[in-house]
Order: sequence, then C-alpha cells, then structure tokens
Amino acid sequence: MWTLGPVAFASPWLLLGLPLLPILWILLRTVPPAPVRRLFPGVALLLGLADDEMQTDRTPWWLLLLRMLAVAAAIIGFADPVLTPRTDTARDGPLLLLFDGSWADAPNWPMRNEHVESLLGDAAVAGRETAIVSLADLPSHPVLPFRSARNWLPELAGIAPEPWMPDGPAVLSWLSGLDGSFDTFWLSDGVAQDWRSAALAELQAHGRVSVFESRRPVLALKPARIDDGTIQVPVARSRSTGASAIAVVAHGRDPAGIERRLARVDVEFPEGEHEAEAVLSLPPELTNRLTRFEIEGARSAGAVSLTDDSLSRHEIAIVAAREEREGSRLLSPTHYLEQALRPSADLIRGAIQDIVLANPDVIVLADVASLAGSERSAVEEWVRSGGLLLRFAGPRLAASDVGREAEDVLLPVRLRAGGRRVGGAMSWGEPKRLRTFSATSPFFGLAVPDDVTVSSQVVAQPDPSMAERTIATLADGTPLVTRKRLGNGQVVLFHVTANADWSNLPISGLFVQMLERLAVSTRRTLPAAEDLEGTVWMLDRRLDGFGNVDAAGAIAGVDGARLVTESPGPDLPPGIYAGESGRIALNAFGESGQLAAAVWPADVPVEEYADSQALPLKGPLLFLTILVFLVDVLATLWQSGRMPRVGAVAGGAVAAFLWPASPAPAQEQDFERLVATASEVTLAYVI
Repeated sequence: MWTLGPVAFASPWLLLGLPLLPILWILLRTVPPAPVRRLFPGVALLLGLADDEMQTDRTPWWLLLLRMLAVAAAIIGFADPVLTPRTDTARDGPLLLLFDGSWADAPNWPMRNEHVESLLGDAAVAGRETAIVSLADLPSHPVLPFRSARNWLPELAGIAPEPWMPDGPAVLSWLSGLDGSFDTFWLSDGVAQDWRSAALAELQAHGRVSVFESRRPVLALKPARIDDGTIQVPVARSRSTGASAIAVVAHGRDPAGIERRLARVDVEFPEGEHEAEAVLSLPPELTNRLTRFEIEGARSAGAVSLTDDSLSRHEIAIVAAREEREGSRLLSPTHYLEQALRPSADLIRGAIQDIVLANPDVIVLADVASLAGSERSAVEEWVRSGGLLLRFAGPRLAASDVGREAEDVLLPVRLRAGGRRVGGAMSWGEPKRLRTFSATSPFFGLAVPDDVTVSSQVVAQPDPSMAERTIATLADGTPLVTRKRLGNGQVVLFHVTANADWSNLPISGLFVQMLERLAVSTRRTLPAAEDLEGTVWMLDRRLDGFGNVDAAGAIAGVDGARLVTESPGPDLPPGIYAGESGRIALNAFGESGQLAAAVWPADVPVEEYADSQALPLKGPLLFLTILVFLVDVLATLWQSGRMPRVGAVAGGAVAAFLWPASPAPAQEQDFERLVATASEVTLAYVI
C-alpha cells in the first residue's frame, strides 16, 4: 500500500495511467467531432464550387477537459484509494482479529460489527490474510484459519456473543500452541480478567497487538436474594467514575401464563462505587410468579438474573404445644397462623425430627417451651444452615424456666418470669398500642392500625444487645418482636400468642403482612454440591448472549453438583435447569462475580470502536466517473444538434397536452404576411 498524504492506494501501479492523459488529450483534440447532418435542398446550388480554405472542426476544450476528468477519476478509483487509512492495517503479513466474544460485549455488538467490517476492508485493501477467533468459543486446535479478508465478511452476521466469559486456563493453553508471525487486533469486552496479561504476552510474541474496546461501562445483575422481606438484586458496573442511574425491571407470568412486566425500580450508583442494589417489595402472589430480572435497555446475558425455586412458594412447618380440637379451632394457637400462611405457602405438620429431615424454609413453634435433646440439636443445626425459626409466646413459655438464667440458643433474648399483662403483677393500666416500625426493622413501611393492641406478653430481660435485636416495640418501648442471627439462619420471637388470647394482632391484616415479611419472603437456600451429586438436571430454558430466554431444545443432562461448583461455559450453558426436586437457575453473572474495567500496558495502543474509521474512496470516485460521462453524453448531443430536436419534440408533446383546445374561426389567416413572403426568393429548411 502506497501512501500520499492522508490518502493511501492499494493498487498504486494503476496511477501510471495518469501521465498518459496528455497523450489522450492530443488524440481527442485531433479527432474532429461527428459532423452535423442536415437535410437542405439548397445545397444543390453549391455543387461544383471550389473551397480554397478548409478547416476541420475541433472538439471544444471544455468537453475535452470533462472527458479527462472522467478518465482520471476512473484511474484513481481503480487504484483503491483510502482516506485516513489505518497505518497498522497497512502493514504486511497475516492479521488475527481476536474477539473476547462474551456477553459483556453484547450491548456493543452492532457497533463492534461495523468496526470489524472496516478492519476487514482495510485488510483486504492491503492484501493481508485474516483470521477471526472468539475466545469464548475457541477452535479445537491451535491453528489460525487465515484466508482472504473479504471472505470473512459474509460470515460476520453468524458470529454472536456467548452467554459466558472466556475460560482463562483454556485461553492460555490455546494461545501457547500458536505458531508463526502475525499481528493481532484484540476486540476486548472491557472487563478485567486475571489471565489478560499472560494472554497479551503470548500474542506479543507473534507480532504487534492493538486493542479495541468500548468506553461504556459493562452492567450486570447478580442472583436475587430476599432479606428482611424485600427482594434485593445486586447490580454491578465495570467503571466506577461518576454517578449513574439505571432501572431494573421484574418480569413474571400473569394468571393466564403470559409473561409481563411486574415491577420496575430505579437504581443509582454512588460516585466511586462498583455496586448498588435494587430493592423491591412485592406481595407473595407476585413473588411466586417472578421469572427474571433485567437491566432496562441493556441487552446482555449478564444484565439478566433468572429466578428459580428460591423465590417461589415456600414450605413452612407449624408445630404447636397441644393438639387442636375440632370444637375449639378459633382458640387453637395455630389457627390464625394457618389462615395467614396458607394462601402463599405450603404448610406441613409432623414430628420435629421428620420436619427437619423435610428441610422446610420456616419452622414455626407456637407456645412450645422446650424441645427434647435430639430435637433441639436437630433444630439448631437446621437454623445454622440457613433456616428461620419463628416462635410465639404463650402460657407455657411464660411459665417455663427457658431463657431465664442464661440466653437460650433458640431464643433471641433472655425472658423474665411470669410475663406482663393487664391487671397482673406487672400491670398495664390499659392495653398498649404498637409503635411505628423503625427504618432498621424488616417491617419498616407497614402501616400500624390504631386498633391493634397488646394486653399480655412475655418480657425480655434488659441486655446490651436488646436494641439491636428488637424489630418491633409497643408504644412505651417494650420489645414486641425480637430477632437474632444464628449461623446462616435466624431466630425470631413474637412476645405474644399466635392466637387472640394476649393480643388482637393475629386477627389483623398487619399480622399477615408481618408474617409475609418474615416467613413467606425468606430465601430458600441452594442445595449443597454433595446433595446434588449424582442427580441429573436437564436444561429447560436457555439464556443466550443477548439476554434472550428461549426453549433449550434437546440437550444432554448435567450432573447436579456442577450447577453449584462450576461457572457457565460451552458445555454448561446458563439458564433454568429442571430436576426431580425442583428448578435451579444458573446465571451468566454469579453471586461472587466482580466487574472492573480492563487495564492495559502503556505500550499497547487502545482505541474505541469509533475512534478511527478509514473512508474508502473507490466507490465515490467511480460514481463520479459515471456522472461525468453522463454529462459528456448530454454535452455531445447538444453540440451535434440532436439535443434541440429531442427538446423540441418533448416540448411539443408537453404543449399539445397542456394547451387548452379552442375552436378556430374559419378563413382566419394573415394574408399580408403571406403576400410579403411570396414576393421575394426565400431559402429555408425544416428540421
């Protein structure tokens, strides 16, 4: 490729035709134009006369100049000129276009494809053989498929981002097997990876490396979790500069099974922060219908968080201190609990040991003072593994010694003996109302009715941790609901009964909302790898690189343990996996994922996709050639006298069509003009 200022020529030898233009000028100048032919009978009078001076007509200089311009434009056009060409594509030798090919580049994919087309065009002009490789979908052997750059253009439309990140060890192993010299254009997704520096060193050993990436931050969603009754979806970005706002949309199915938008929440990243959180508060009937969350306007697999059984209908076990009797259901300590929980949860009953083996999401103890030794150990281990133990007070708990001298592991606070009630030893003057929930309480935001009162309760012993563990209080500050963390789980105590004996709270709508925040909206834990080992899970819904969720089709099942221990890849695509025990979501961006912008060495040129766009001039110059030749044809017709004839015929036709017809009076002629014409000899001809 030969460069002349800002213009480069791929076939500069064709420019040797430009010095021949003066010779062409002389030839065209000596050749007379075509004669103008006229039918004129008066020429017979000139026959036999001798003309002493004959001068051949010549083509006008401006017409010659027009033709020279057309020929010059054609010569320069066929020399493949390029305005502001890339200096690196103008080099010789093979060229590797290396894509990260991950979901992180999906939002920039159209712009990236345009840039790749430009690079391939430059490489084709320079005559460089080119290979295209995606790190997210590596060839089986470390052999670069070099071929003509133009042959890659039809295949670009079939290249799409994968819904996973490149596998670092596999990338380094593949690059280490490459041979030969070649330059590399690395189209990066802009996400920092611990293997990039080693991969860059491998590529630089074969030739020069240039990097292209978008400056826009990469956005992603982590799997949704439920905490204190609200759904929390962590949001990550690769660049922390500046505050920015996005929107997270929740999708789910309506009662007819049609997927719709259920909720939308705005999220703002603080200055300098890589992560923020979308917080949604949805009723249980909507929570059970959720299918996915996505970042509005971000088309990538990482911007989608699929949901599974962890947000669906929960299992809650209810254990009471005494059996219910048919005639006293309203007095049963579990009646109102069952009425509040049944619409949005599956209730199970049974012995403590059997319940723990069933691994429910919540265990409710209604006025159960103590448990047997084996039962106590089983429940404690279950709570530490992530369960929620929800306890209610009552006469048995108030009369027992549990939690008196020392804090009981299955109670959030120490308790005083006897409790407190209206008219008792620790008497209130009247039933107490509830205080508005604080901002740190899981019940924050719930409206407290004025008619909800408490007449009796078990009282907590004062303790330095009392304020931290209290999540609901009476108007005088007495703790009504307390909570403590135990391992990965939690223990919650309502200091009143689960029926209306001590308070009218259980027969209020507030009670249902409080249980939803605590019990129904508790996140189900993902099974451990050892529990899933040996089970087969089938991919039901597949997530592609652009964030679309479609039917998976016929794909072989995978071992369940891989869904917990491995990251998505070609043989473990992200999506919804179905098994005998439920559904598990494998997201493109995991719970432990981190996003940061890629950092490149100073000696590696890094450009944005739109930074340099070379402009091929071949097309415009050839179009100019055709346009000038058309002008030349019209000028030649005009000079030879054929243009007026064409114009006269066309003008006559238009005039005949548009001129209004009017009757002419008979014998209306100009006799004076006719007499004057006939009185002298007149020569004329008609064209």
